[in-house]
Amino acid sequence: MENRRKAHRRSDASSQEPHRREGAAQTRRSTERRPAANRGGQASEQRTATQSRQVGSRAVSSGRSSSGQTQGAPTDGRRAAQRTRKPTQKRAQAGGQARRPQQERERLKNRAAVSAHPGRRPAAAGLTQEQLVPIMAGGFIVVLLGICALLLFHPWKYNVTVNGTEVTVKRNATLGDIVEAGYATPAAGDLMSVDGKLLKEGGGDPFAATVDGKASNDPATVVPKHAVVEMTDGANATEDCDVTETPIPHGERTWDTEMGSYWNGSLHVYEEGEDGLSVTKVGKVSGTTVTEQTKAPVDSGYHIYTCNPGEDKVIALTFDDGPWDTTTDGILDVLEANGAKATFFTIGNQIPEHTAQIQREKSLGCQVCTHTYDHAEGSGQGANLTYMSSEEQIWEVQQGYAAIKDALGEEPSHILRAPGGNFYGETLTILQPYVDAEIGWDVDTEDWRLPGADAIYEAIMSVQPGQVILMHDGGGDRTQTVEAVSRAVPELVAQGYKLVTVDELLAYDPPVEDAPDAPVSVG
Repeated sequence: MENRRKAHRRSDASSQEPHRREGAAQTRRSTERRPAANRGGQASEQRTATQSRQVGSRAVSSGRSSSGQTQGAPTDGRRAAQRTRKPTQKRAQAGGQARRPQQERERLKNRAAVSAHPGRRPAAAGLTQEQLVPIMAGGFIVVLLGICALLLFHPWKYNVTVNGTEVTVKRNATLGDIVEAGYATPAAGDLMSVDGKLLKEGGGDPFAATVDGKASNDPATVVPKHAVVEMTDGANATEDCDVTETPIPHGERTWDTEMGSYWNGSLHVYEEGEDGLSVTKVGKVSGTTVTEQTKAPVDSGYHIYTCNPGEDKVIALTFDDGPWDTTTDGILDVLEANGAKATFFTIGNQIPEHTAQIQREKSLGCQVCTHTYDHAEGSGQGANLTYMSSEEQIWEVQQGYAAIKDALGEEPSHILRAPGGNFYGETLTILQPYVDAEIGWDVDTEDWRLPGADAIYEAIMSVQPGQVILMHDGGGDRTQTVEAVSRAVPELVAQGYKLVTVDELLAYDPPVEDAPDAPVSVG
């Protein structure tokens, strides 16, 4: 019995051997087909191993079934367990592959394609090579169009006009490039010392140019496409220098104790005073030192001058001693009819009874100023503030301002005409805090003498631009003045004169009394 069992086992082993060799050979062939480096990938290795196990299992099962149920053969329960376990493993493997990210599956697919076709590049994710061709062609066209647009709007060369001639220059050419190319041949200016002497020929500006109307003497200035360039010889240049500024202290201006200075001009304006300025330059090339006064000092005190309006034909008509019944309104009628203005120096104690006239003067653009409150009555003898005490002088001026303010509802300008033009001596110091300007005259019609309308008219017509004319609208019968004014004003307007207020004359700059010194070489 024992011998029969041994013989049966040998027969069983012999029958299983061919199957084992077949399974081993298939495993070796699968291994040889595996790429040397990264050819089959993880998926091929798993499929090869699974197939080997299945082949071996079939070989063992076949051998067992041919020899019958012998010792060591799997039982029905074990075979059932194996059949149950194999589908479970396959489902696990399939589930793992399904859970891989899409990117990993594509990567494995591309690796497999490379292994099968080493000379072919893998297509982009989700695209075939046939799909990539039109995309690449479109990209090439876009790049080509961009290059064409760049050359169209930013060409390598373009035309410009230089001194009337059209020339071709490279892109971003400069004024220096134009000169270097010979399209313009300007001569450079000279270099001068601080005192105006020649230091170096051709050491000044290289040229004077405009690019589309904008001035430049810088060779690095870029000339844009189609620009118009005008280029001429360069200007002279002054050497660099060290500059030192020194203030010039101002002084104080005083008048004569009598009236001599009063008649030097019709405008007597108080100035606070202002320092002048002196500038010293030392040339860095020549070493020359030059000192010049660039700003004259203005002394404090009253400045006496007549307005210099330049080419403007402006004059100021002034009327004293009003307001007055009928006369003041007659003069206002003439001014209104001719679009003219005047300045009225009023007597303060006469204003309350003639408020309407004062308001009409203001409404017509005329200026209302004070001629004191009562024409310096009392100690002033009705004509001279200088005879009065300082308190009386101040009272006369302040009460005159107050009467105007009561009539007009606003503070008047602090401008005075002193009775009789008596404004000198200590009166200047006494009234300085209260008076910004005292107004005299350039033309005296002497209408107060009643010389006749013709004489007054002739005096008015002798006026020159910038001058002040003295007349009266009050203090007596002024019908001659009204007649002369009614004849003169239309004629003056016809001659191009503009009849303005005193404030408008004061708006013009006073004449320069001390002109700056000419440059003086010190060394």
